[in-house]
Amino acid sequence: MISMPKSRKFSTTQLWFFMAILLVALELKEVARSVDNQNKKIPEDVEIDVIEEKVAVTATYKHPNVNKLDKITKCTKDQMTVIESQLGFLNGCRIGKPSYFCPIAHKTRCPDNSWLQDHFRNEFKSRKSFVGISIGCNKGYDAINTARMGMNNPSFDKSLWDKEIITKLPTGANANGACNQRNDPQFDILPDEPVRPGEMHCVEPVPRTAQILSNSTKNLGLDKGKSIFEVTKAAISSADGTVEFSTNVKNGGGESTSIGVSCGEDCEEVPMYSLQTYVDKFVQSKTNPINVLSVDVEGFDFDVLFGAGSVLDRTEYIEFEFHDKGNWKNYHIMDAINLLNGKGFTCYWASEQKLWRLTECHHDVYNHWHGWSNVACVHRSQKVFIQ
Repeated sequence: MISMPKSRKFSTTQLWFFMAILLVALELKEVARSVDNQNKKIPEDVEIDVIEEKVAVTATYKHPNVNKLDKITKCTKDQMTVIESQLGFLNGCRIGKPSYFCPIAHKTRCPDNSWLQDHFRNEFKSRKSFVGISIGCNKGYDAINTARMGMNNPSFDKSLWDKEIITKLPTGANANGACNQRNDPQFDILPDEPVRPGEMHCVEPVPRTAQILSNSTKNLGLDKGKSIFEVTKAAISSADGTVEFSTNVKNGGGESTSIGVSCGEDCEEVPMYSLQTYVDKFVQSKTNPINVLSVDVEGFDFDVLFGAGSVLDRTEYIEFEFHDKGNWKNYHIMDAINLLNGKGFTCYWASEQKLWRLTECHHDVYNHWHGWSNVACVHRSQKVFIQ
């Protein structure tokens, strides 16, 4: 008589282990089959439809001598006293007071970046090309002027842009902009200098606004040639994905819509990219610096900076808003300042022809105050600029 072996019992852990081995084996088999299919030759008489799309390519440019950057010393007691006095910390920035009572908000909500224009005017010959990016482009007045400044191209004309934009904005829209950008004087073209090649990116997520920007760009022929203005309908945040924005015509040119704002029933899914992904995918120049990066996304500016990756390693100048809404409510201004300091940037509160240093100048007010204000940062590799 032959005795049969007893059946063996397995624990739950052992069963999961065997199942994992089986799944790995099946996955390896599928990979092998995929590789085999890719290696098979396609008959010459078979037609294949190829869909062209922009392929993300990582830039090769990085700031020179990043390991030899000057270290920023902490503000002295006297320097802090001057900053406190000029910004009026003690007059209206106390805990519990509305943010608009704080003089920081009044003095820095609408800067004029005259220092940036002076730099480009004085250092024009040292640059062979230009790359600018405006995140939250809105009506495009600032972006057009930045393109004019960076490329010395009279085709980027605010008056011509205004004629295109103004007829397309919905009734009731604030045509002048929150900081009267429409009426700000534009950069004076340097008559003795040539037009410089380059690209200015105008990134806007609100569908109706993006459509107005795109149509105006095409009508003026700014999307062609060696100096281009490129409009992209997209949101920029810390990660890739999609986000819904309202398609309501009344939102065209509006300045309060942002990620997280309910779009009601009239919604459209808009692509969302990290800044790293956007630059890899859309910025043509891979071997030159990003000269100007402007961020104005109604409370989600820190998310944009957090998702910048290596983009900051090739960016010379940054402007962004600090706010009391959006994700800024979860962060303090010094969170962004310390992040950028680690990347080699020195940052300042930005006003009209006036700057107050933030980097290594921490004040207790910054631990609690949030409000509409603006910050300008320059990379310390730009020694002429930072002086």
